[in-house]
Amino acid sequence: MTALHAYFHQRNQQAFQRLLDPARSHSGGGPSTSGGKSWSRPSPLSSAPSVDVNARDYWGRTVLHLAASSQDASAPEFVRMLLAHPTINVNIADTESHWTPLHRALYNGNLATALLLLQKSDIDTLARDVEGYTPFDLYNSTIEGTIPDHHGHRGEELYTWGSNRNAALGVGDGNDRTHPELVSPRVPDVSEKENLDTRFTPVRVRQVAMSRLHTVIITDEPRGNLRVCGFGSGGRLGPGQHTQYTPIPLPGFNQTADAVAVGQDHTLVLTKGGEVYSWGLNRFSQLGYVVETTTAGRVEEPIQSTPRKISGAIKNRFVVGVAACKTASACWTADEVFTWGTNNGQLGYDRSAQPVQIAPRVVTKITHPVLSVSITDSALACLLDTQEVICLWNDGHFKVVFPPYAFPSETIPYRPPQAVSKSGLSIEIDKITSCEDTFAALSSKGELFMFSLPSPPESGTGASKSRFNVQPQRVWALRKQFSAVRDVALGVDGSIIICTESGHVFVRSRNLKSGQGPSAKTFKFQRIPYIQRVTQVCANATGAFAALRSDWKPEEIRVAGKLLAQDLATVQPYLRMRLHHPGEEAAGSLSPVREAPTTPLELEPASDDEEEDTAVQSDIRQLRALCSIILRLKEAKKGGNSKSVLDPEDMPCDADLLVHVQSTGIELPAHRVILAARSTVLCQVLSDGKVVRDPRSSVAVQGHLSKAASQQLAKITFTGCHPLSVLIVIVYLYSDEPLAIWDHRIAHAIQPQLEPLKVKLSQVKSELQALAELLELPALADVMEAPVKRTPKATLATDMQRLFAGSQAEGVGARARRPLAPDVILQLAEREVYCHSVLLRARSPFFAAFFDDRDWTTKRWTPEGTVVVNLKHMKWRAMEPVLKYLCCGGDKEIFDVVEDVRTVEELIDFMFDVMAVANELHLDRLVLICSWVIMKRVWINNVCSVLVDATHYHAQALVRLLQEYLAINMEVFLESRMLEDLPADLIKQLSAFVRAQQNVKYPVSRSTRLVDKAMETWGDWLALQDIPQVVVPSFRPGAFRDSPKLSPPSSSRRANRQSAPNSPMLRPTFSARPAAAAIPDDEVFMMDEPETTAPATGPPVAAPGSPSRVPSGSESPARPSGGWRTITSAPKVDMKSIMAEASTSKASPARPVPYASRAPETPRGTPPRPSLDAPSKGGPIPRMPSGSTSSWRAQQPLAGTPAAVSSVAPSPQKDKKDGRPQPAAAGTSTSTSGPPSAAAAGPSAAPRSQPTTPRKAVAPSLGPVFAPTKQQTPAPASSSIRRVSSGNVWTPLPVQPVVQSSAAPGSVMSFAAIQLSQAQQDVAPAKDKRSLVEIQEEERARQAEEDFLRWWAAEEERLKAEELATAALLAGPPAKKSKKPRGPPKGRTAGLPQPAQGGPGGDEVKGGGKDGSRQPRDQAHGQPAQGQGAKPRRRRPKDDARKSDAQPIPAAKT
Repeated sequence: MTALHAYFHQRNQQAFQRLLDPARSHSGGGPSTSGGKSWSRPSPLSSAPSVDVNARDYWGRTVLHLAASSQDASAPEFVRMLLAHPTINVNIADTESHWTPLHRALYNGNLATALLLLQKSDIDTLARDVEGYTPFDLYNSTIEGTIPDHHGHRGEELYTWGSNRNAALGVGDGNDRTHPELVSPRVPDVSEKENLDTRFTPVRVRQVAMSRLHTVIITDEPRGNLRVCGFGSGGRLGPGQHTQYTPIPLPGFNQTADAVAVGQDHTLVLTKGGEVYSWGLNRFSQLGYVVETTTAGRVEEPIQSTPRKISGAIKNRFVVGVAACKTASACWTADEVFTWGTNNGQLGYDRSAQPVQIAPRVVTKITHPVLSVSITDSALACLLDTQEVICLWNDGHFKVVFPPYAFPSETIPYRPPQAVSKSGLSIEIDKITSCEDTFAALSSKGELFMFSLPSPPESGTGASKSRFNVQPQRVWALRKQFSAVRDVALGVDGSIIICTESGHVFVRSRNLKSGQGPSAKTFKFQRIPYIQRVTQVCANATGAFAALRSDWKPEEIRVAGKLLAQDLATVQPYLRMRLHHPGEEAAGSLSPVREAPTTPLELEPASDDEEEDTAVQSDIRQLRALCSIILRLKEAKKGGNSKSVLDPEDMPCDADLLVHVQSTGIELPAHRVILAARSTVLCQVLSDGKVVRDPRSSVAVQGHLSKAASQQLAKITFTGCHPLSVLIVIVYLYSDEPLAIWDHRIAHAIQPQLEPLKVKLSQVKSELQALAELLELPALADVMEAPVKRTPKATLATDMQRLFAGSQAEGVGARARRPLAPDVILQLAEREVYCHSVLLRARSPFFAAFFDDRDWTTKRWTPEGTVVVNLKHMKWRAMEPVLKYLCCGGDKEIFDVVEDVRTVEELIDFMFDVMAVANELHLDRLVLICSWVIMKRVWINNVCSVLVDATHYHAQALVRLLQEYLAINMEVFLESRMLEDLPADLIKQLSAFVRAQQNVKYPVSRSTRLVDKAMETWGDWLALQDIPQVVVPSFRPGAFRDSPKLSPPSSSRRANRQSAPNSPMLRPTFSARPAAAAIPDDEVFMMDEPETTAPATGPPVAAPGSPSRVPSGSESPARPSGGWRTITSAPKVDMKSIMAEASTSKASPARPVPYASRAPETPRGTPPRPSLDAPSKGGPIPRMPSGSTSSWRAQQPLAGTPAAVSSVAPSPQKDKKDGRPQPAAAGTSTSTSGPPSAAAAGPSAAPRSQPTTPRKAVAPSLGPVFAPTKQQTPAPASSSIRRVSSGNVWTPLPVQPVVQSSAAPGSVMSFAAIQLSQAQQDVAPAKDKRSLVEIQEEERARQAEEDFLRWWAAEEERLKAEELATAALLAGPPAKKSKKPRGPPKGRTAGLPQPAQGGPGGDEVKGGGKDGSRQPRDQAHGQPAQGQGAKPRRRRPKDDARKSDAQPIPAAKT
């Protein structure tokens, strides 16, 4: 597993991005303030390794595979980062199934990822996996409904493309088409007052036939459903002689066409009644009748320009099919075949005896029923009902045998019973077709065969009538069921067009590369893009192609919710009264409804043994409730001392009418507008106050006019009837539903409730009949004539429409005398609309919340008794359908006719405007009706825009169907890139819907059922297992291990870098600065861990062979690291050459120490002494200006002159075994830049090594200069890079170093001076831009370095004294010197002396072997040395001791 895999599993986008594009991730840090940087090129230290984005894990998956299949919300962002990489391979296949990332994205429903992949120009959408599935085939296999219905006969969309010779494509012009283009037959002009379905339903195509010169289309129109286009001469297109570029109706044809067949110059049409019509050019007598020609001195072509019925032998026969070619025609019935035209031996009778057949003639050679016939100028093929093919050719006939699959002779294939066909044949043919001399046969299993029949020899040449040896060839073999061929058509030059089970279209054409190689095929199949769900195909001999696409037909939106009658039933005020016992209040009456409940009075549940229909059960519950109300009102009336139980100021549902029943004295609340609108008699009684009586009974109704101004409620009195009868009538007026108390099923169920009321059913029925006649309610009177319950004719909506229209005409007026006067005024943008609060309250929760709030309505009633509602942000055009729904009880019929819309787009926009108003008024049913209208106009070109609007208006039912439409046609939308305009949130919602649909089809394999069951069973065991977590691989190339650095290059493990508290290397006295911000562990660069946080007492000591840290102007020791910065490289100089040259100029009596061999052990306790060969001993160190181009550049020395050598201390080097720092030995030159180039390395130059990176907070200046006594042949240095902990490195242009000898034979030029001279040769001096603070920090750093050198000399003398004292105390012989090691151990830096314990960070002194040295102990503290695993404890000398030791320090001896 690579680091990319690990970061993706951890969902660490930041680290993932840095690893992919390290330059971009570090570009935002800003330039560093340290001087001497070169911005020309990146350093190998800062450049991340070239990551392999196409690397695979153990299972053969790349990171792109994992991200494409992940359903995590962050996965598309990882895919976007991967696709931005220049070396990404978007078509790479995994090892298991050969799935590309697009396969995985579509299989998991990750549409956002699929869209990103399809934006790549090199994406291969036709890549196939091991099972032959393309990405779209794989997706279609996971969704139900993607395979079209190949047996349906409903209208479909027509697409044409190819050569448009003779205007055969019908696209409106004469240009060719490369891709399929939709051909929409024009709808005749229809008035705007027609139904929407008539105006905007597109004309679909049922069949298309194409010949060389014209095209005929059968549409799904009820009559006159023929459209023609093409070359018009010869009567092909009817009476007109002009070329038609678009399909037009055929003039003079008003029949309903069922099938069509075309020849080059004529057309045959089979009507729905089994009749055959023909028209065109009758040059070959192929029309089936004689065409009279008018001769006026010249010979004219026999042209029949209008369809004419063919009679003759097929008269009174029901024809089931027709076929045609250029010279002949054929048709067939259920048991016979008829042919006519020019006989070339294919018509089924002797061509010598009958060369031309004018009228249809039966073919006697065909004795079996025929399913299909295909005819050419030389042959005729018949598909029998036995699935066999019989050919008539050259006056003979023979059977065509199709080859089965070939098996080796010794192999007997097993065929299961279900594989054996009904006819017993191995190959069953379902369709035959032809073009010129080529025939194609389609098997029931989806295989395609082709065979050709040559032109027969001329008659009279002695040609034999024996059968022709036909050898069909299989051109399409069945590999998968979805690739089975379902329709085929032949074109010119061997071209074939087919459509498969999955609805894809393939065209076989001649391969242009067929002659370039032996393996190239003559023909090849290519899939036609941008079209899917094709069920029929067609072609002609000029290269034109056509396909019928079957669009998915969604289910209709189910419109749910309450109608007007059901809504009005909820505001019956007598059902909203809260009833109390008489003892609860002082008056013992009904309490006024202070807080009206939102639901009707709770009814008693029906008994379990009542198993009647819903309507009967509803009547029973409502009658029980009415009986309960009457009983409780009577009790309240008795306990109230004849006082009214209703408060006129607080009526339920704002009722404004009291219905008084004289027989019992109870009063019922009601709305006078409902009663007056439903009955004209009640309207007159309420307006005039007169009395109406039934002449056949004592039933009467009397109205009472308001006399006092304080009375707010109207009153009406019913006499001569029971309260139950009055309530049943009022319920009918509100709900348009009579309670059939006369039904014996209902009467038996409510008999216990009728006994306390002391009423008989016959009495109630007679009173109801009298009231229905008295109040002129004919619908109620009609249903009462039946002995059982019947549904009455709905009249409520009609009454409400009349009420709304009268309100708009009359306005508010005097409400006291007008019971139908409106009480609500809606102010719209253009006009005012008058409504009734009871209707608005019942139908809209929006208005119900207003009118139920007493505080809101009390202050808004005008003196005229109305409430004004400001809806000026709504327009009348969108509000009109809403008011028809609210106040008139309209439903779907509201949108049967919509004027002022001319296109489907305008209609959809209008419906969304209505939906916006319906949403604001909380009319859920109206929203569903709008969705129902919109969904009928949705097709593939507008579904995306409709989805955006439907989501905005929260039309959930519409959104679900639109998402289903998109999911089923997803291949077309992805291939055409039509989803790229959808917002990201809609893509996420669509992806979630797609995954849900995939889970529906595969509920087990795509769900977590098996995993959940396994976890339930084995969860406890799994919790006990030690499962390793994802580990990010570390970037540790070999260059890091072998490059010069502050730690030995042997071990790659991160060692403990902490040293003793008193170590001068790690505890310099620097000024305190805030530490840099913490860096995440997933940083691309592997940094050294910080040694310590406490200040050290001096500068660091350089390790042997490694340059020491020299700070630039701004990079003083007092300034900590400024965070993670881009790492660049320094000039590459060969350090060995410099050491060799230095050693030649300075003589030493010591034995030469080879650089490539391990240094011998120095005497215990004798550390090497640093060389102080500076221009002035003990003087200041030359200043390094930070503003210069190179940080090593000094200000005084010039190029070509001996540079001053700084007095510096060696840098520590870590032990190879445990990583502990060791002081540098003599004979090593140090610097902060990389080793010099190998230009001056002697006869053989070693390869340049990578430069090291200086640390900001460690070394303040240059290290000491050590001169070896003899030059040794340098070993090849490895070019590598070391890890750094912090700081910036710079990358000047590479220079060829020029090493100059020292001026004085006894002095050695330091490495810094050499590098300085090189920089001065190639780089112009830059102005020092250091600030005062930076200069002060550099001075403090130099002072700290001088103090360190003094401490070093004093420590060396002290150690020597301790060694002498220890040797004197020993009783034995004097200590022997350590032997020289035989050779350097593998992996260690050799050739340099190792310091003894006592120096800063001093390590264990290694002897001749692994255990050959003794472990010294610190004499001052008695602690084991660092080699024993303890930190060195060295005390820092006091300041006065350092100051007193200011004399020059002698050079170290080797």
